[in-house]
Amino acid sequence: RAFPDVAAFGSFEPVLVNGKYDSVYGTSGSCPQFAAMISLINIMRYQKKLGPLGPLTQTFYQLENGIGFDVTVGQSYATNRQNMCGKKYLPGFETAVGWDAVTGLGSPKWSVLVDALLDLPGTSSKSN
Repeated sequence: RAFPDVAAFGSFEPVLVNGKYDSVYGTSGSCPQFAAMISLINIMRYQKKLGPLGPLTQTFYQLENGIGFDVTVGQSYATNRQNMCGKKYLPGFETAVGWDAVTGLGSPKWSVLVDALLDLPGTSSKSN
């Protein structure tokens, strides 16, 4: 896919690599955060004897209150392929109200995700 469904903070995310702290950026920082949120919601669902959530993309687009924060200020840049050092940028996309090509549906907010996903029908749980 060329465009995001959701976005999360992904700059200067601390990681521990071989006993040393470093930072990651972009998807390497934001994807684990978002995955952890969904994993925690699945744990909460398990505690309520509900099955895990299945694929969520379609669900996110159907949520009446969205996923949290609609990012409406900002833009993306595309690095010039002839200058991968990042010193020259080509125009990218602008954020907008609702879905946009920079942040998708926006950035998740924990309380909104829990309210929307905790009691949804999920896949069957063998623990029931």
